[in-house]
Amino acid sequence: MPLRARQSRFALNVSRLIAFAFGQGYELTLGEAFRTEYQQAYYVKIGMSKTMNSRHLQRLAVDFNLFRGGELLGDAEDFRPLGEYWATLDPDNVWGGDWDRDGSTDDETFKDPYHFEMKP
Repeated sequence: MPLRARQSRFALNVSRLIAFAFGQGYELTLGEAFRTEYQQAYYVKIGMSKTMNSRHLQRLAVDFNLFRGGELLGDAEDFRPLGEYWATLDPDNVWGGDWDRDGSTDDETFKDPYHFEMKP
């Protein structure tokens, strides 16, 4: 499937995730969606990311700020209902709080509960 078609599918899934979050009593604001290679290299340098192969570079990832009752949530478990729902929307969807790209149990130790992506 061409990248543009995947980006459209991703955007539709994001809209469904946002509606689900609000329906569950959460509020959210958008974090990053697209990053330049320069931004990604900086994030790797300072330890905010572990890879230059970020889906943000392909417009296939988004980060959210999650709130409940006006309070900013930051624990991975706070995001789990959204991550589990995200996985049901498409077999290529991956949540950063529970990712494992190649099926092994020893990789992807860097958890990012704010992050929702689609495999390319």
